[in-house]
Amino acid sequence: MTRRIVDFHAHAFPDAIAAKAANNLQDYYGLPLAADGHFSYLLDSMQENHITKMVIHATATKPSQVQNINRFIASLTNEDIYGFGTLHYAFSDLDGELARMAEMGLRGVKLHPIFQGFAIDDATMFPIYERLEGRWPILMHVGDVNSDASSPRRLARVLDRFPGLTVIAAHLGGYQEWDEAMDCLIGRDIYIDTSSSVKLLPPERSLSIIRAHGADKVLFGTDYPLSLHKEELACLDKLGLTEDEMTQILWKNAYRLLNIPE
Repeated sequence: MTRRIVDFHAHAFPDAIAAKAANNLQDYYGLPLAADGHFSYLLDSMQENHITKMVIHATATKPSQVQNINRFIASLTNEDIYGFGTLHYAFSDLDGELARMAEMGLRGVKLHPIFQGFAIDDATMFPIYERLEGRWPILMHVGDVNSDASSPRRLARVLDRFPGLTVIAAHLGGYQEWDEAMDCLIGRDIYIDTSSSVKLLPPERSLSIIRAHGADKVLFGTDYPLSLHKEELACLDKLGLTEDEMTQILWKNAYRLLNIPE
């Protein structure tokens, strides 16, 4: 029987800017691209690797982009592709936009402190957290050796202040800051995802983080266009996870988080 797989962390861009957006990611992170950023390439990979469902994301770097990006992400969704919308701390109508996002069928919010220009625990973000707490899951980019704005410790402070938030801390809790993530995030009542982590870390290191956190709170993700399904699945297969742990990471946790019937 073919296993079910949910890619919980992939990026989508309009065709007109896809190559530029992908190159910006490559330039910032210093990681080679797996593809050119076009959504069609991601769909091809989804089909070729028998991906059951996918969650796509984009972030607004300016408040004027919020509504257009949310409409774009919503336009790509269907019964197998789910979308997380975007918000910006300087956007003037948070309540109205959340209502529109719900009407469009979006299922959560993606936030990227570095690209959106905020620190995770900035007070300017509190109105957003207050509205999302207990209502909308957040996929948060966490970790960056070039900036303290997205540090795991900052997210830990937010979790203390807003304990009802449902957070997916991307990149095993902190890209390039996995030691700090172990100190202050791993084991807490949040999700983490595998994107841009399991292919960079030694298998035993990834395995130790996953088991310290609990496989029931880990989600599979590619971080497309930085990686694709075949490569990420091969890395996951090398970790030595049990069949039950793999099942939870590949789809069960995502189904539970998104309320998808099994």
